[in-house]
Formats: sequence, structure tokens, C-alpha cells
Amino acid sequence: MSQEYTDPYHLKRTVLVAVVNNRADLRRAASEGWYRIPQRRAPRRVGADYLAFYQTSAFGSETEARTISYYAAVRRYQLLSRAELMPEEADHARAEAYYFRIEIGPLMRLAQPVPATTFKRLTFIHTTLERLLSAKDVKELRLEGEPFQALWSALRASRLRPLPNRLAGEWPVDIALRVRNGYLGIRLDEASDMREGSEPADRWTILRIPESQIAADLEGCLRAVGAALVDLGGSLDAKPGREIAL
Repeated sequence: MSQEYTDPYHLKRTVLVAVVNNRADLRRAASEGWYRIPQRRAPRRVGADYLAFYQTSAFGSETEARTISYYAAVRRYQLLSRAELMPEEADHARAEAYYFRIEIGPLMRLAQPVPATTFKRLTFIHTTLERLLSAKDVKELRLEGEPFQALWSALRASRLRPLPNRLAGEWPVDIALRVRNGYLGIRLDEASDMREGSEPADRWTILRIPESQIAADLEGCLRAVGAALVDLGGSLDAKPGREIAL
């Protein structure tokens, strides 16, 4: 299954490139509609609108080895133990370890698979659908001056303690901050309609900050976070010293 996109708004959607080391995991993604990422190995930002699959050299002489050939829309996230994910392997040594179970739609094949001609070892990459559909090499997927990292670093410089990959309902927020009686979740959505059906869990307040806004006005974004924290009674994890100036 393949698909073409002409809507610029759609092309801004986020993609997480995951590394697939064996056929069983790719087969499960195709036939059962889910993929797993160990919580302890997950990237700092696991949430995305799409999941793309980089097939390593473990796929041998297949033409898809060392390429990204498939991707799928993400439907929801869960955090489960390995025993819950795979009850038939309840005696596994990592049975109690936690994994993100990412439910996905049908696998779609890229019209132009993306090869890794220079990368010897690949880890998770956060990119956009536009880059995934147009890239001629994996190295073209990386975002320079990624807004997520800029905001994360700025929050830490403001003596706050951002938390990664907290689930607010069926979708992770990009950044979480502990507040009185709950959490402030920050989602960096340029195009958020794919996630609108996912209601946040109790005790969560969601603040949406488009990535383009971070790139254009980081200080303004920090003020928006600061105002939200004031409305929620302040951060519980702020370090002593100067905090965000409103």
C-alpha cells in the first residue's frame, strides 16, 4: 500500500524512524498492527504521527536491507510489560521490563525507499513526513536545530525539570512538567488533527506549541509555559534560583 500527499499541512506531521533488526518484528507490525520499543531505550521524544521502519543489515541480501521502505500511521500508545505484550513468552528474562506498544495502521511502502549509504549505526530519528517522502538518503532526515531540543534545553536552563515520554491518555506528550494536582503536558504539534480523538487522562493539562513557533520565538514559548504553570499553581520540580520570567 502506498499513498501520495499534496496537503502542506499534512506534510508537517511528525515521523519517528525506528530500527528493525529482525523479520519477526516487521511481520508483526504488518500482520498484527503494532510495534514495541523498550522504555529504557526509547528516544527522549517517542511520540509521532507516523512510525517508519529502518531495516538493518540483518535483512541480508534483500533489497530492503539498510533502507527505510515502510511506514504507518500511529493510532495510539500503551505502556505494558513484556509479559503483557507477549504472554506466550512469560518466562522471558525481560518479562517484567516495560515497553511502549505503538498501535499502527496498515504498512505503506515508500515510492522512493530511503537508503543509509553512510550511516554505519542508526538510532531513532525524529523527522517530518515531508522529509521522509523526499529524502534520498537517511542522513537527509535529521533536523538541524531541532525545536524540541531547543525548548527542552531552555526549560532546563530556566531551572525546571522536564520529563520525557509521559502518556497522557493514549498519546505521549513531548514534554511533561509536574504541577500541583497533576501534570502540564507540552505537545509540539504543527498538524495535530490525527491526535484530536485522544483525550488526555485525568490530572493532565495540555499546552500545544507548534515547532515553528519555537524556532521563531523561543522566549515567547517560554512565557506561555510560565503562564500555564502559574495557572496550575506552579511547578513541583523547579530548582532553586531564577525561574521563567513572565
